[in-house]
Amino acid sequence: MSVNAGAGIQSASLRWSGGVHSLTGTCFIGRRSDNDIPINNVQASRRHAVMMMLNGDWWISDLGSRNGVIVNGLRLSTARRLRNGDEIRIANQRLVFSNSAQGPHQHSSIMGKTTEQAPRSANDAPQVAACELLIVSSKGEVLEGDKAAHWFFGKTLERAPGALHYMLPPAVRHWLQQLSDANEKTCPPLEMEQDGHRIMFSLARCRDDRFYLLGRVESVKVTIERLQSLGLTEREAEVLYWVCEGKSNPEIAQILDVTLHTVNRHNEHIFKKLAVDNRQKAIKAVQERLGV
Repeated sequence: MSVNAGAGIQSASLRWSGGVHSLTGTCFIGRRSDNDIPINNVQASRRHAVMMMLNGDWWISDLGSRNGVIVNGLRLSTARRLRNGDEIRIANQRLVFSNSAQGPHQHSSIMGKTTEQAPRSANDAPQVAACELLIVSSKGEVLEGDKAAHWFFGKTLERAPGALHYMLPPAVRHWLQQLSDANEKTCPPLEMEQDGHRIMFSLARCRDDRFYLLGRVESVKVTIERLQSLGLTEREAEVLYWVCEGKSNPEIAQILDVTLHTVNRHNEHIFKKLAVDNRQKAIKAVQERLGV
């Protein structure tokens, strides 16, 4: 079974010292030779970063690497939508993202579609805030990604005495068996809810009986639309969303691809509209008014 999800979505590529890599599906970057873009440098982690398609755009996410992913000079703290010409630095490598099908320069946001030049649709609720990779066998053994598996599943992970690998929870193993039996290129994701967050698992690829699963965490406690019901503009609601997620103002500026001054200005407007004077009181106001 050989699966490469998301093939042929749109014309995009990465240019690096090894040549040009056409993006036809999920792309893994790291020190291991079986990555799509292998980086032979000790500063690179074995599975350093992943590029994936979400909402019709290409995104890059750090897979918990030691030395991080730098995009246009800023280290990633969450997944980021890529734009034509963006420069990515991983270890000693400089990679340039190209997308001839992409429109004019736009502000990007992890919330979904762009907020200044594209209409919002019902599917543009907050998207992935964290992304991790699990490589598992068809039986549900965790071959790579023990740390991520513990983060997703906690005590529900199983490991028999003397066994080499942890086993995924029964519900995930059942879904994995369905994927294996289906032998299809497009596979429905597995959706779970835990501690106020939605966890989505999707099959990135299957190679040599190794299933590459991407786990994405999405907030379900509060959405942009609900925050706008407090009298906020769309951009103010996006800023407040990330305030509620515990992000600092510099981190929010990076996520939304705006200046720190702009974030501070939005916060001033938010505090005034909510009749509060700091971030903690703003979060409390959201919890009280929206019941989250």
